[in-house]
Amino acid sequence: MSRGNLVQRSSHEAAALQAVTGVISKLAAERAAQAGVDIVPLLRDVGLTPDLIKDPEIRIAVEAEIEFLSAVAVALQDDWLGFHLARESDLREFCPFYYLMASSERFRDAFDCAARYSQVVNGSLKISREPKSLTLDFAFSGIERQKDLHQVEFWITYMLRIGRVLSGRELTPLSVNFVHRREGDIAEMQRFYGSALTFGTVKDSIAFNPAEAEAVNVTADPFLHRFLLEYFEDSAARSLSRRTSLRRRVENAITSRLPNGTAIIGNIASDLGMSSRTLSRRLAEEGATFSAILDELRSSLANQYLQDHDLSISQIAWLLGYTEVSSFAHAFQRWTGRSPTSVRRQIAHISEASEKHGANLV
Repeated sequence: MSRGNLVQRSSHEAAALQAVTGVISKLAAERAAQAGVDIVPLLRDVGLTPDLIKDPEIRIAVEAEIEFLSAVAVALQDDWLGFHLARESDLREFCPFYYLMASSERFRDAFDCAARYSQVVNGSLKISREPKSLTLDFAFSGIERQKDLHQVEFWITYMLRIGRVLSGRELTPLSVNFVHRREGDIAEMQRFYGSALTFGTVKDSIAFNPAEAEAVNVTADPFLHRFLLEYFEDSAARSLSRRTSLRRRVENAITSRLPNGTAIIGNIASDLGMSSRTLSRRLAEEGATFSAILDELRSSLANQYLQDHDLSISQIAWLLGYTEVSSFAHAFQRWTGRSPTSVRRQIAHISEASEKHGANLV
């Protein structure tokens, strides 16, 4: 099993909770189908089906969407797929999210709504508006950011288009920043934005002139807005009731980083949008510590992985973030009082006995 597949396997659990509505995937599938591309195998490769991405009630893992977008981009030979989808699609595809923003009274109100409710439509996306400015920051969790070109470019382009609809004119941002790097000609995208684009920055963001903040939106509808606020408050409340504890969020973040050996408290805290000190304090309020969670998660995953005979002991060690098999063996001995090899032998013995017992019953 390749390391790439191992990373996929390890990060799948963490990404599964970062669910999205699948609208971008649906748009990409439609574009590919129009170009004569058979999307079924592309969807199958990432664990999706046409029905899954068409059903607005079903949410899909963000990792699957990112991989599907990349596959479609390759099939269409369109390295700017996310940008093209956002530029050309009907903004109402993200109904009622679009109408919530469009019905807001003022420009800043619309972006405050986007910040408050972005995770209702995309669990991996957290939008925030910088105080006293019209700068929107985009933070994506549970993903390998450098691989996520198309989803990020879609969302920032989508927000620009909404801004232009709200203002009723060809609004030009002050700045546009992307964490990922781009090579080649960016002229097409730069012409659309009307301002300089910067790639390889420390955060994803788009900034508008603060003077626009109090501008009244040409699409404002107070009655519709009041109704949609209630809808989104209910949706957010349901999402909150399903949301796992901080401990579970930490476990998910750790799982995605373990194979890369980067599951340290500073990185995890950053992934969750807080400082190391804040994370430690909040975990303490739940009666937990980061080191204990890391240890217990590794122990649980080790027992799970040992049951899969396709994984070697060295591969399991790597999946758990150990650079040396001996370090994993020592840790496992501490957790269970036994070696990984002896436990695997016992699992194999139990499995063989069960098979024989089943055969005798036939």
